[in-house]
Amino acid sequence: MATFSTVMIADILSWLPTKTLFRFKCVSKPWSSLVGDSDFVKLHLHNSFKANAKTKLVLDGRTEDDEYKTYSIDFDSLANLEELSRPFSIAKFGVSSRIFGSCNGLLAVYHDEAGFALWNPSTRTCHHLPKLTIGDLFDCDYENILGFGYDATGNDYKVVQMSASGKSVMIYSLKANSWRRIKDCPYQISYHVTQDGVFANGSLYWVGDEEDEHGNGQLIFGLDLRVEEFHQVPESDISYRRNFGYRSVGVLGGNLCVFREYDDKDDVILWVMKEYGVKESWTEVAALSREEWWQRGYFYTRAIAYSRKGDRLLVEDGARPRQPAWFNLEKKTREVLDVPGAPKHFAAMLYVQSLVSPVPIHQ
Repeated sequence: MATFSTVMIADILSWLPTKTLFRFKCVSKPWSSLVGDSDFVKLHLHNSFKANAKTKLVLDGRTEDDEYKTYSIDFDSLANLEELSRPFSIAKFGVSSRIFGSCNGLLAVYHDEAGFALWNPSTRTCHHLPKLTIGDLFDCDYENILGFGYDATGNDYKVVQMSASGKSVMIYSLKANSWRRIKDCPYQISYHVTQDGVFANGSLYWVGDEEDEHGNGQLIFGLDLRVEEFHQVPESDISYRRNFGYRSVGVLGGNLCVFREYDDKDDVILWVMKEYGVKESWTEVAALSREEWWQRGYFYTRAIAYSRKGDRLLVEDGARPRQPAWFNLEKKTREVLDVPGAPKHFAAMLYVQSLVSPVPIHQ
């Protein structure tokens, strides 16, 4: 009988779903050790990004009628709906928490009273972050601005919290399992834009304005998680037109994207930043009609993902409570994302099945 080398076995297993791997831990002690090995975890994560079948959509219920329940579903097929047990239960805390970030299979969750948690829904593991003290938050605004991402150089996952004015910027390091304060942000968050940051290419990004300007979302700024410094993102070639406002940043195909609203246009325009050699440039991708999309209130739409065929775009509807919808790029039509058995109103976010642990190594 032919035998397989350890390397070959590891390569074969690295393509399997997380649930299957956890069952295979019972096969033998070597297999159990392999599944928990850091190099294997990285290999499995690398292959997960290649395999579309491992991409999930988390449906975060946002209304009391929906009981604030959370589900996961296969993104490509919109099948295999599964209810998830959140880090902060409604029964214990009485109010809902929200998922504000996704990175390498980990979800970042925030609760007004209980604080923060990092959660891997694929492995059912969770880590509750140390709570910030009153001294850390004494000059924070009412609104918390949040972000979650990965510092590849330091191999460290980081959570960011700051005030809307850019003050009291706190960073949590999973490696150190502690919070610390960094320099204040030189920008401020516009009050009418989607405020949670998105992670792309080593930085967290938000829509904002120059300090004390209280503008209409006139710039995009980022926080480099490696050096922990803020920077402004270059504008597109049509930046000479000042009658616009950025509405939300997102990530499409690994690239930063943003919706822009123009005072003299009937559409809200989606732009994607793409790399051309060593240069980056903004490209217009889609225009969403106000008449069909802007139902009430401010326009909070954020891009979530392209469909597998690339002919549709999944976006969050601007209505409150939110209900994601597909935008057909060719027909310019809208179709609400309806998942039988799931909440009617929910926020949606992509995550990939992974073995990455949300728990600090020394615990």
